[in-house]
Amino acid sequence: MQIQNICFIALFIAFFSTETISAIKFNFNHFEGTNLIFIGYAELGPATDGMSRSGALSMTRDNIPFSHGQGLYTDPIPFKPSNNTSSSVYSFKTSFTFSITPRKSNPNPGHGLAFIVVPTVNYDQDSTRGFLGLVNKTTNGNPNNHLFAVEFDVFQDKRFGDINDNHVGVNVNSVNSMVSEKAGYWIQTRTGGKKQWLFKEVKLSSGEKYKAWIEYKNNKVSVTLAPAHLKKPKMPMIETHVDLSEVVLETMYTGFAGSMGRGIERHDIWSWSFENTAKNI
Repeated sequence: MQIQNICFIALFIAFFSTETISAIKFNFNHFEGTNLIFIGYAELGPATDGMSRSGALSMTRDNIPFSHGQGLYTDPIPFKPSNNTSSSVYSFKTSFTFSITPRKSNPNPGHGLAFIVVPTVNYDQDSTRGFLGLVNKTTNGNPNNHLFAVEFDVFQDKRFGDINDNHVGVNVNSVNSMVSEKAGYWIQTRTGGKKQWLFKEVKLSSGEKYKAWIEYKNNKVSVTLAPAHLKKPKMPMIETHVDLSEVVLETMYTGFAGSMGRGIERHDIWSWSFENTAKNI
C-alpha cells in the first residue's frame, strides 16, 4: 500500500511539473534588449524620443538596403507535450503593437513584417524583400521549415499570390499565405435600429501604431487588428482552420521577422505579450 502511494505521488508530481513547464507567459511594455535574440539586421530601435536606443524592437536598418532580420524571445517555448510529438498543439495567444514607417521620399518601398514561430535560431541571408526574413526561393514551401507566421505585408508580390499591397495573411512553411485579407478592423454600428458590422481599412505602412491579436485554439487561428489606441474589436479580421500538429515541434522559438527592399522602411515592434498554456489544448 505504501509503494502504491509513493507511485501515485510520483506520477502526480510528474504531471504537475509538465503543466508548470508548459505554461509560458511574458509581457514587454517596451524593449531594452534583454531576453531577446537579435538575428541578421534586427536591432534595438529608437525610443519614442527618437534618440536613445531603447523602446522598439526593429527588424530592419535605415542605412542598409535589403536588410532583414528576426527578433526572438531567448528561450524555446513548449508547444506540445514532451511525450507525444504528434499530439494536439497547446493553445497560445499573443498581442503586440507595431508600426511600419517608410521614408517620405519613397512612401511605398515594402516589404513587411511577421509574427513567427520557428524551430531554430537561424539567419538566412537570402530571405530579403518579399521573403520577409522567413525563407528563400529554395526553401519556400518546404514542410521541413516547421514555420508558422502571420504576415503584415505592404508590397504586392505576385510571385507569392499577394492580394494587394496592404494585407494580413496566415502562413505555414511559406510566404504564400493560406488565407489573407486586406488590413483593417470591424466595428459595430446601428442603422435603422439594427446592428451592423462595418469594416474600416487601415494602411499598414502609414507609420501609425497598430495593435494585433493572434490566437490559436482547437486548430483555429484568429487574427484581429486595430489602431493601437482602440480596444480589441469583437470580430476578428481573419478566422480560419489551421492544424499545426504536423507543423510545430515540441519546443519552438517565437518572435518577429521583417524585411525591406532597396527603399528604406522601418519595421518596429513597440510592445509584445505572449501566453502559452497546457491547460487549453
